[in-house]
Amino acid sequence: MTKQTDNNVELVSDMMSRYPDEWIFFEVVEDDEYGHPYKGRLIAHDPDRAKIHEIAVQSDVYHAAVWYTGELVPEGSIILL
Repeated sequence: MTKQTDNNVELVSDMMSRYPDEWIFFEVVEDDEYGHPYKGRLIAHDPDRAKIHEIAVQSDVYHAAVWYTGELVPEGSIILL
C-alpha cells in the first residue's frame, strides 16, 4: 500500500493511467460539468481494495472517491442483469 504525502492537484485521468489495475483513493478538488471527479489529490493507491478501504474509512477527507483503474469485467466475460 502506498500513501501519498504530497499535495499535488492533478487530473483524475492522470492518476488512473499512472497506477494501472490498482485502486486509488483521492480527494476530489474539482468536478466536471456533469458532477464527476475531474481533478484531485491522490491519497493512496494499491492493488488490494481492502487496504484502500481501510485508509478511506479512517480518512477525514470531506469529498473523496475510490476508483479502480483497471477493467472491472474481464474482456470476453458476459454479465447478466
